[in-house]
Amino acid sequence: MVNLLSRLEILAAFRALSAELTSESQTEIVVGGGAALVLLYDAREATKDVDAVRISSIEASVVQAAAQRVADRLDLPRDWLNDGAKGYLHGLATGEVLFESLSLVVRSVAVQQLLAMKLSAWRDDVDIEDARLLLSKLKGPKAAIWSLVEPFLVPGRELKARYAFEDLWETQHGSS
Repeated sequence: MVNLLSRLEILAAFRALSAELTSESQTEIVVGGGAALVLLYDAREATKDVDAVRISSIEASVVQAAAQRVADRLDLPRDWLNDGAKGYLHGLATGEVLFESLSLVVRSVAVQQLLAMKLSAWRDDVDIEDARLLLSKLKGPKAAIWSLVEPFLVPGRELKARYAFEDLWETQHGSS
């Protein structure tokens, strides 16, 4: 059985991680995937992990060691904070601040890039529902939205993502 992390559990984990990171400068983590959607939009009740797509200011290994201590202390999965989504990351556009303390700031990937990641993955009903929600957050005509998303598509998955976008657009807006 997979342990899922709720919004409250993710935020508690970030507070605990912040307490572990007592460096001189603030560490920034950029997250994507389900955790970003849970924290930004309450897209679903929980997610299986927190996909950290970038860590700045200190070595990623320091953050991972701190995350392991948090996992042990809060009884979280050992990989609650991981880089599993990096294969769906092409470039980086940061979005909203999800958590902030003196030692840690956590931002989401920008909405257009989150959508590009979901379109590039397009694996299951969760990706489709996430993409549907993300598309609803971007306003404008189809071509304008596609131009925001396209630079972040994973190379080699552009055609898959384009078909997914077309299908999603037609479902939400009708054919145009």
